[in-house]
Amino acid sequence: MDLKTQTDAELIFLRDKLNVWCLQHQGSKWGHRLWILIVILGVFVFFDGIIDIFFSGITSLNVFLIVLGVITCFSWYKSGKQRKVNINFLAELNSELTRRDSTTVSDETPHETKPT
Repeated sequence: MDLKTQTDAELIFLRDKLNVWCLQHQGSKWGHRLWILIVILGVFVFFDGIIDIFFSGITSLNVFLIVLGVITCFSWYKSGKQRKVNINFLAELNSELTRRDSTTVSDETPHETKPT
């Protein structure tokens, strides 16, 4: 997304939405801990499925456990990456709005005129 082609109103609206998202994720005390617990369980399920294949052979339950563990770990990985992307985008958005404000302020300042 090119921030230079967006209007100020669109950028401010987008910044407000991202700020609300950041506040929701920072305010949650148990969200991060619960997500880590789910990932640990997903890894456990993945390894349990693999170990059961060695001891009892390939069954549909073991394959299901492996797939479930892979999906859980992959979704954790993607959500972490998306969180970092959103935070970096919010920083870019804030810097673009700051840059626009500084150029707007400098354009509006009256220029000195030389007395004739």
